[in-house]
Amino acid sequence: MATAHFFSEWTAALLGALYLWLIAKKNKWAWLAGGVSSFLYIFIFYHSKVYAQSYLSIAYVCMSAYAFWSWNRAGEVKLVQWKLSQHLQAMLLILLAGAIILYAQKGNLHHFAEKETFTLDLYIALFSFYATILGILKEKTNWIYWLFINFACICLFVQQGLFPTALLYLSYFLLGIYGLIQWNKKH
Repeated sequence: MATAHFFSEWTAALLGALYLWLIAKKNKWAWLAGGVSSFLYIFIFYHSKVYAQSYLSIAYVCMSAYAFWSWNRAGEVKLVQWKLSQHLQAMLLILLAGAIILYAQKGNLHHFAEKETFTLDLYIALFSFYATILGILKEKTNWIYWLFINFACICLFVQQGLFPTALLYLSYFLLGIYGLIQWNKKH
């Protein structure tokens, strides 16, 4: 089983890297690579007890299917940019939702490390969901969110011993800089 888990994690990581490279290029096929990667990560994260990431991966599979459809019918990818007030309202809602979930789960978390991992996992999942929606909507600043999210993911996955996945998120971080530059170029 350990060999299958190792192979699955590396496959998911490589498909995830392909997703990010293609999305930086504004290529609709990114969503297919991302969907398959996310499908594999449902099981990888569940097995590694990173449950919020596992549930988030289920959402990613669904969002990848919708995004592929959306980007396929839209023709040329036209980028948009939200106002600062829209981002601030969304972040406040995310922080509030996270606080409510943490409060509801406080009795189920017995050790400090468990609470710390759960909190980091939860907020990564909530902000990742938001940043993915921004990406589907083709909102330019989604890349800034991903830089912070990917850094937090590196910390979480190293802590959980998911080293190929931590390496993937390091590449996500670096490719995120590339994506930010590409999506903000004047054409």
